Amino acid sequence: MDRLALIIGNSKYQRVGTLKNPQNDATDIASILSTLGFEVDYYLDLNISKMETAVRDYLLKLDEFSTGLFFFAGHGMQIDGINFLVPTDCELKDKAKTMLSCFNINKYLEGISHYKGKTNICILDACRDNPYSVSSRDIISGFAPFTYQPKGTIIAYSTSPDNSASDGDGSNGLYTGVLKDALQIPNLKIEEMFKSVRKNVMELSNDEQISWEHSSLVGDFYFSVKEMPVVPDVSDSDIYAFIKEKGDYYAKVTEDINDIECMPYVDGYNKFNIPIIKLLRAFSRIDYKKNGTVFSDNTIDQLNINYLESWGFARKNGRWYYKDNYVEMGDPLPLSDELMPMMPSVGHEINLEGNIQCAFNAEKLYIVLTSNFPDETPLIFTLKGKNYNAQSKASVSSGIATSDGFSNNSSIIDDGLYRLEISCPINSVLPPSVKGVFGERNRNLTGQNVKFDPISGNTASLNFNFVITNNEPKLV
Repeated sequence: MDRLALIIGNSKYQRVGTLKNPQNDATDIASILSTLGFEVDYYLDLNISKMETAVRDYLLKLDEFSTGLFFFAGHGMQIDGINFLVPTDCELKDKAKTMLSCFNINKYLEGISHYKGKTNICILDACRDNPYSVSSRDIISGFAPFTYQPKGTIIAYSTSPDNSASDGDGSNGLYTGVLKDALQIPNLKIEEMFKSVRKNVMELSNDEQISWEHSSLVGDFYFSVKEMPVVPDVSDSDIYAFIKEKGDYYAKVTEDINDIECMPYVDGYNKFNIPIIKLLRAFSRIDYKKNGTVFSDNTIDQLNINYLESWGFARKNGRWYYKDNYVEMGDPLPLSDELMPMMPSVGHEINLEGNIQCAFNAEKLYIVLTSNFPDETPLIFTLKGKNYNAQSKASVSSGIATSDGFSNNSSIIDDGLYRLEISCPINSVLPPSVKGVFGERNRNLTGQNVKFDPISGNTASLNFNFVITNNEPKLV
């Protein structure tokens, strides 16, 4: 499981009347989320001490999960524009003491803000008709608009700002009764799911209750996913079995690695009349899962495109072939939002520039790069020439990085034309200090020395040509 949920339902309030449905709401949502792959921590009727403990424990566990969900059903209110969830032992006194006896939602939001790259979902069915609001002019029914939420978060609540929600006539509150059905609709993005909830809540309440969301999500999230076959008439499993069988066959009859990789798909195209891209997608879906990895179809297509030509598929006269075998390649799915280029953060752009100096020392060629890379940036020097290919690693210090000495099997490098590429690794393996400067997916890198790849994001690539004549390198 990579999904964690904290579910709290408060019905039995000690100093105001009991709410009929929050316990049922919490129980039903916990059950549904369990079937949708969530590890669920589930509590009923918590006082302030136990609520704070439950949220703290949840936040500590969240580090191990990619998605977190917090659901609360019960009383909620705002004081001075700050939103609070009401524990069962809340006692109205003066404003300051009342605020201390309730759970400030900002504590939860501040807690999840420390986790980067996660999807956080907060669902609050907590603005029931509020008996506390009649006891103090400082307490207002309904929630205030949320002015802060961490990146990658969606906050959904059962009614619009400053309004109350129905506790429902049946076994659930109006909002949760609609929500629990919508959660189970397959292949519905979370934003579309909440839109469908809002439409049904408005219809059932004669437009008196309008559910609401605030979102800073940057990726797609689905509660329920029902995988459809890549093509309607042939299952992914049938394609996988055929390609696997053919791969085993070619591995026995040939040592040509390209034939072993490509001919199963050529045969699959001839058998099923399905384009290569779709055959690869169907096979990869299953193959990645068997290896414990799950990618979206858009990402699978992009990964496979990167492999096709290296395997031996090639265009001839605008058509695709493997050797003399014609195939229909097909079109990949469009890039999803998370694979698209990202604009640099304003004021943090780095227009990469650099120049090199080359010199021989003790029959080895040393290359010194002077650039605006930040300190600690790891670099790879790749030197290629006729019958020559070698690499060296270096790290930037005060704008300078020096390669190890290049040689030719312990001898001096031959005269000739050489091409040098200086690159840095993808964002995920960079030191934290460099990641902070480069930004997510190296988004802050700009200029002609930057290449973009949908999978890895921006990467640096500084290229130089030079000629060695009589042991003297000269840039050209």
